Amino acid sequence: MARSMLIRKCVRFTMAAACLLTAAPGLQAQVTGGAIEGIVRSAEDSLPVSQATVRIERTPLGVLTDEGGSFRLARLAPGTYSLQVTAPGFAAASRAGVVVGDGETTLLDVYVSPSVISVPGLVVTASRSRENPDESPVSVSVLDGQEIQQRNVNNVGEALPFAQGVVANAGQLDIRGASGLSRGVGSRVLVLMDGHRMLKGVGSEADFEALPLMDVERVEVVKGPHSSLYGTGALGGVVNVITAVPSETPETVVRGYFGAYDTPSRFRFTDEALSTAGIGIQHSRRIRGVGTTLFLGADGSDGFRENGGYSRWQGRVKTVFGPDSERPLDAFVDWTQRDADQFYTWLSKDQPLEVDPVEFGDWLRETDVTVGATLRPVMTQSTSLQIRPIFDYNAVQNHFHDGDDSHHSSRLAADAQLDLAPSLRHAVTTGVEASWTDVTSTILVVDPSIIDLGGYAQDEIQLSDRWRAVAGLRLDYHGATSAESDLVASPRLGVVYLPSNPVSLRASVSRGYRAPSAAEQYTATTQFGFKVVPNLDLTGERSWSAEVGTTARVGRWLRLDGALFYSDFDDLIEPSPVPSQLFTFQFQNVSRARVAGLDVGAEVGLYRDKLAFKANYLFLDSEDKSTGNPLPYRSPHNLTLTVSAFRDLIAVDYLFRSEVEAVLAYPLDPRGSISVVDLRLAYRIGNWVVMGKVANLLQSEYVDIQERNPGASRLFRLTVMPSF
Repeated sequence: MARSMLIRKCVRFTMAAACLLTAAPGLQAQVTGGAIEGIVRSAEDSLPVSQATVRIERTPLGVLTDEGGSFRLARLAPGTYSLQVTAPGFAAASRAGVVVGDGETTLLDVYVSPSVISVPGLVVTASRSRENPDESPVSVSVLDGQEIQQRNVNNVGEALPFAQGVVANAGQLDIRGASGLSRGVGSRVLVLMDGHRMLKGVGSEADFEALPLMDVERVEVVKGPHSSLYGTGALGGVVNVITAVPSETPETVVRGYFGAYDTPSRFRFTDEALSTAGIGIQHSRRIRGVGTTLFLGADGSDGFRENGGYSRWQGRVKTVFGPDSERPLDAFVDWTQRDADQFYTWLSKDQPLEVDPVEFGDWLRETDVTVGATLRPVMTQSTSLQIRPIFDYNAVQNHFHDGDDSHHSSRLAADAQLDLAPSLRHAVTTGVEASWTDVTSTILVVDPSIIDLGGYAQDEIQLSDRWRAVAGLRLDYHGATSAESDLVASPRLGVVYLPSNPVSLRASVSRGYRAPSAAEQYTATTQFGFKVVPNLDLTGERSWSAEVGTTARVGRWLRLDGALFYSDFDDLIEPSPVPSQLFTFQFQNVSRARVAGLDVGAEVGLYRDKLAFKANYLFLDSEDKSTGNPLPYRSPHNLTLTVSAFRDLIAVDYLFRSEVEAVLAYPLDPRGSISVVDLRLAYRIGNWVVMGKVANLLQSEYVDIQERNPGASRLFRLTVMPSF
């Protein structure tokens, strides 16, 4: 009966989506109108600026400039428009009073001024449409692809702790204290790639190693619950990895690196040198209006601790049909295979880099294949329609000393998003989303089928030149085999006030939701001496969150951002002891909690491009309402600081986390603060970029949040990136 009900709901949802798509062509008015055509140039030397975003303010219409800085916006109804232009490394510019006549082309050049600080361009994640992040009703952090490369990291996740409001707990992402440490089961942060969901089918966890590194244009981080637009998973925030458009001229980039660990002599467990190395090759070009990016890479490591090595292969193909058109079609295929040893906990405090001999040889193998596309059948000044289908296959094989397990998941999903701009002061975003996941596993009590359905609408109104209001609502249905189903409403209200051009004030309140993962709901296994039993009555997590914040700029050399936030969580899913059963646990809706805090960031650029500072501070005050104790794995004080000179040719990164006040597994273990310093050097020789990095320069010894897991030893790494 339950399965037939799920099928009927899925059929009704699909029919509604089909009606929307069928009606879509009629939404596209046949407007001949006029056009705006021009070149974006640097105000410093008048050279053209490529990959700049030119957008008609408060409409869905926007384009990227080509390598000559040229752009064209066509099929515009006669009238007067305002343009907004953003580009990496430049301050945002606007051009008001652009008059367009019927059948005419208006020619103009737009000049943008170089910025000493990194100025984020338009973002798409916070509202599902292009907007200035300084004018968003919610807090947004942006890391551009160039900064990620300059940080000399091996995956996107390694750079994210230097985004404002973000910390990493043993490699797992946490935004403003919403997540803590889930130990690989469930993520309270939704990870997207070009708007496509990238969480795994069984554990619903994020795997940043499966995301492209060399093809990243920018990463957008939306902080706080965002389920009103994205539904399940966006309980603590959203991370959207935006990939680059294929280059107009043929380009080949090679990235190779080699690193060596400097293990302290008293902890050394082998006489062999421990190293890490990798190579990746990416080629991008356009042929007859079709752009393609190809990538193949392999890397591996011995690890800095016993039974901590890995090897990985990656491949990626991205094709864009009509990259310079108003309605480009994107398609991609990503493949990743990873073999990794498993380090669960140290042998002893005096032997922190070694494992219990019985655990030596534990490993996992994971294969992931993702195929997706973005279609834009409608794109006018007042209407746009985007359709994003995706298929993901994930297979994991675990070998543990006390038993093997495996699981396979297939996820087929699609969402259709319709944006309407009835006027220059009014915008409406609506959409539907459907996902079907099929899981086969040796450790789940059943092999479940999971259906997620959602529909959302958001209304943005420009109340005046200084005030803008946003209201949204999403309904989500989550159903799974033999388990409790959820039907959840997630509203959102926000307001933005612009008292002056360089200052914006924001306030918002929203609800978050995360459905239980298959691993949390159905797991029946015994590992490392602990027995886990299923809970078919498990329901989703929910939260309410509010924030007030401000962003301010002082000239081209200082940017400040800060927010006060408060989140209230209900039905948090945690592993809990089963009464009267020793060493037996079950995932249960046991926690009610709150997290309040302060999230501030500052970026300073001095002496043009000679010296720059970037600092982020996050204060967290958390409480488990059932016990009155702090939530586990949250550090009250979190600080990152980057000092760079000569455009990151020399840089020092500093990360500090105060002592974690509570943990789950070993609460009697002594804990301390974390203080890590990295040194980075870079040099450009023609088309070659050479980067050196000393991670953990001062050889700090610390526990990496997760109990009895040591932090990484000092690492020397050399990276070479030639381009042709």
